[in-house]
Amino acid sequence: MKIIGDKVIESINGIKHEVPESFSGSDLALLKASYFVEGENLFDCYHFAIPKVEVHSFFIDNKEINLPQNTIVPTNPGQKLMVSPINEKYNKSNGIKFICMFIETQKLQELSKAEFNRSDLLFKNNISYLNNNISDLISKFEFECKYKQFGYQFILDCLSIEIGVNMLRELKNNMTDLHGFRRYSARKEINIAIDYLWENVHMEFSLNKLCRVVNLSPYYFIRLFKDNIGKTPYEYYMDIKISKAMEYFKAGNHSITEISFILGFSSHSHFSSIFKKRIGITPSEFIKRI
Repeated sequence: MKIIGDKVIESINGIKHEVPESFSGSDLALLKASYFVEGENLFDCYHFAIPKVEVHSFFIDNKEINLPQNTIVPTNPGQKLMVSPINEKYNKSNGIKFICMFIETQKLQELSKAEFNRSDLLFKNNISYLNNNISDLISKFEFECKYKQFGYQFILDCLSIEIGVNMLRELKNNMTDLHGFRRYSARKEINIAIDYLWENVHMEFSLNKLCRVVNLSPYYFIRLFKDNIGKTPYEYYMDIKISKAMEYFKAGNHSITEISFILGFSSHSHFSSIFKKRIGITPSEFIKRI
């Protein structure tokens, strides 16, 4: 049985140069392309384009979009993809133009079924910024494929699942739209804490105050929250703040400093540090790319 990387390479139209470098597991493949292909392509798996240069005139089902460097855009099985010849000028260099990630349809639909009890997963073709967490997972996947140390196949399977879950979390799709970002757990105390954090996003984080709200000890509450949500209360609260910050930036009515104080950060530098850690770029860089 062919692995996903081999199947993808065989199906690509428009290859006139060397075959892209590939890294493949059972359910996920990475292709590192140093040139743009010229043909129209469609794949029977989920595809995620991560441009390493600015890409003009990228077409998804004949709809034209421009892709900034170090972003990620998802496409679904059967969608038509094409890059305009306007990008051919980049082919003169030998650097990587795209990292293309492919995940087997069945694998992502299994993850969707397990989490949302539905498997009809469709990603929206929206551009997102590649955050450090996803970038690190991709690098780990490439490392395991390259060096094939003891147990690498097991690690590749685990990384494929972790990357797939992050695609569902971070990229807009019809499953996360069902519940929105504020998702609840089976524990009443956790749901009270979630509502409190969302409704007090302008405050500095206080674990003691949060524990008084839910009437639990700090040690037990942190463990319970992470078991149910997958993050500590502080990490979750920072994610809410950064999500709100991006909404403010897109509205364009406030400066970076104003937003940092609106959201309860102690300083401009603290806000910028948290933002870059989670998004992968500074607030100033994010604003320039809007």
